Amino acid sequence: MGSLTDLLQPGAAAGWLLLPSALVLGVLHGLEPGHSKTIMTAFIIAVRGTVAQAVLLGLAATVSHTSVVWVVALVGMHFGSQYDGAVAEPYFQMASAFLIIAIALWMLWRTWREQLRLSAAARQHVHLHDYGRDPMSWPMPTRSGAGLPPEM
Repeated sequence: MGSLTDLLQPGAAAGWLLLPSALVLGVLHGLEPGHSKTIMTAFIIAVRGTVAQAVLLGLAATVSHTSVVWVVALVGMHFGSQYDGAVAEPYFQMASAFLIIAIALWMLWRTWREQLRLSAAARQHVHLHDYGRDPMSWPMPTRSGAGLPPEM
């Protein structure tokens, strides 16, 4: 049996070691913290999702993550010999930062829009009683507080 560096040299003999090692490392990598597992879990709980929906979400996340890794690896293999990593790294960091900030702003905008929608729906409920602007048309308040006019 040769040394580890001999086993990792390109060739057919090293394939038996590289593929299972990559598979095991990939599985362990997926079990590590991060990869939005907390956000996905909170989403499934918030929408009261079923087990099938949770499994489907996990599979979608796995396929998309793996696809991105393969695309990055293939592009890197194709263009890797032409570029210096030390020169390209700051640009990749800036692109990553831009994407993260853009996604965060999009999420904030959607949350704000949903809050406005819920607020408008709550105000509409109050206006369905049609008390009018004239305080004399409002029902008289009772001890329990029922019949109080809506807040203006």
